[in-house]
Amino acid sequence: MAIDSKMNRGPIGRPKSGGAKKKHQGWIWIGVLILLAVLGGAWYYYGDSDSRVAESQADEYQAVFMDNGQVYFGALDRSDDDFYTLTEVFYLQSGMATIQQTSNLALTKLGNEAHGPTDKMLINPDHILFIENMKDDSKVVQAINQYKSSN
Repeated sequence: MAIDSKMNRGPIGRPKSGGAKKKHQGWIWIGVLILLAVLGGAWYYYGDSDSRVAESQADEYQAVFMDNGQVYFGALDRSDDDFYTLTEVFYLQSGMATIQQTSNLALTKLGNEAHGPTDKMLINPDHILFIENMKDDSKVVQAINQYKSSN
């Protein structure tokens, strides 16, 4: 009996407890927390991507700011996840600086360049910094409407 009781004791003379069982429960909880973190990250990344980008309406124009410094104006369609489509495309072209060190900015319609592009751009969303909806009374929208009414 004395030998039996010594064999059932832990390394320092304490009785064996359910320590191994508690260890496994700890790993299970860590695994559950990691799984929840991965699922939460996937939900954020693959979830409603439109909530991370400005909402656009069919009758509005957007300013699309690119990571190369260029800004394009037009009607943005985000129905395709791979590429966004911008139509009625305009962009700013800076003129020469005058003596007062100010620059003249001119709105240019896409399609009048030497290579003759169509009035449609497919934009990789990875290169968009941000998108802004433009007000109807903005100078850019007024210039676009004036261009459309004269053509």
